[in-house]
Amino acid sequence: MHKIFWLLLTLAIPGVVQAQFEMLLVPPSAAVPAGRTMRLTLYLNNPTKEPAKFKLPAEMSATLASPSEQRTLPVVSAEEPVNTEIVVAPMDFHRVALTVVLPTTLGGSVSLRLVDFKTNPVMFSITPAEEVRLTPRAQAAAEQAAADKPRDLNQATDFERVRRQLLPYEPIYFVVGFREGLNARFQFSFKFRLLTPPGNMTDVLHDLYFGYTQTSLWDLHDESKPFHDTSYKPTLFYYHELFDWKPAWIDRLGLQMGLQHESNGQAAKTSRSLNTFYVMPIVSWVKWRGWEFSVAPRAITYLNTDENPDLPGYRGYVEWMLSAQHGDDFKFTAHLRKGTAQGYGSVELNASWPFQNLVNGLGGRVQLQYFNGWGESLLDYNKRRDDQIRIGLMLVP
Repeated sequence: MHKIFWLLLTLAIPGVVQAQFEMLLVPPSAAVPAGRTMRLTLYLNNPTKEPAKFKLPAEMSATLASPSEQRTLPVVSAEEPVNTEIVVAPMDFHRVALTVVLPTTLGGSVSLRLVDFKTNPVMFSITPAEEVRLTPRAQAAAEQAAADKPRDLNQATDFERVRRQLLPYEPIYFVVGFREGLNARFQFSFKFRLLTPPGNMTDVLHDLYFGYTQTSLWDLHDESKPFHDTSYKPTLFYYHELFDWKPAWIDRLGLQMGLQHESNGQAAKTSRSLNTFYVMPIVSWVKWRGWEFSVAPRAITYLNTDENPDLPGYRGYVEWMLSAQHGDDFKFTAHLRKGTAQGYGSVELNASWPFQNLVNGLGGRVQLQYFNGWGESLLDYNKRRDDQIRIGLMLVP
């Protein structure tokens, strides 16, 4: 099992490390005649704090889709020679002019997407060439045929269609500590938007999500490297990030509420599971020099605690999530629990910084984590292990 995890982590890291440029493709502002050379602009944005390099390939291409056909066309740099190395200064951008020769058979609305780079698809209009312009009757017949058998001009791949709905949820990280022997804690999490209603339908449908979080404790000091415990948390919830109405004394107001199942997937005496309903307002203040502070109290109702009826005594009915963040740089979070029984509860603190601030070209964030209290895992909800200090890699803060 641990070999599979390391393989997945190894595959995930390169995609984070090499993501230096943000690319934006801009279409022509007016309709382009068929058979002519069309000009596009590719913006290379360098959001890092170090110079970044980009090299124009010797050959480039684009896919173009119209209501009647789809084809691949060559793309040429209009101003800069191929294989030119472009250096973009920190926090700056560079324009690259590209040209594409449009076929004479095209007309109407089309979409275009560069094959060589991960850019956005663009849509624009093509005016039919004079030599192939149809008579009014033939043009009407062609438009009717296109309406009867419409072609999807959206060139997004199946992966991209899923990715648009797949969003960050809770932090994703891998950290290692040394108290009670070498050990690790890692977490994987995502949320998926369930509905994307058309038009101006209510935001309630747009703000429905399915979330999933998996947190594991890994005993690395034992010879077999067993997992001590893993918590699985599927959640169905409503989340609205920013309300138009808010009290004057706060800067941002959001709300999350939903149903959550949590279990550790074990059997017999080590089985733990519970179902909860929670409501969590999220209040934020944007203060001095880009600092943002937020407070999110999570009020919990336990729907069942059959396997662990005394769990509220250790976790309580309200959890507090606090955070302080400076732009995309330093971020600090605190997760506080106070059980109903005297003397029980827990504190989890996390601090992270972009690796880019330490070593140019590295992605992700360096993370420092501290845990103190009862119930670091669901299996140990009524146990207190040694305080833990761990350090590692955070992919999503």
